[in-house]
Amino acid sequence: MDTTQVDSLREHLLQLLSGKWAHLEFDDVVAGFPPHLRGTKAGRLPHSAWQILEHMRIAQWDILEFSRNPKHVSPNWPAGYWPETEAPPTESAWDESVRRFNDDLEA
Repeated sequence: MDTTQVDSLREHLLQLLSGKWAHLEFDDVVAGFPPHLRGTKAGRLPHSAWQILEHMRIAQWDILEFSRNPKHVSPNWPAGYWPETEAPPTESAWDESVRRFNDDLEA
């Protein structure tokens, strides 16, 4: 992949992650998400909101580290990309995951 392609891919990823092409922006969704529903699966969906949030954070972190550290080793797939629990393990875990996601987004 040449420099132009890498730059184009980075720009595309930034636009996708910043919410510019999304129907809803990340911060709006997570800020208003009811705490009592964070560990609940909706209907037949396979994952809770907590699992999806953590999956997004871990996947984004992995992409970032892969991009800036040639010695980075990605987590095992798929187990390393999903939390072990359906619900946040502590009351502060949700906010911490959101903060880390946004920190990596700004990196």
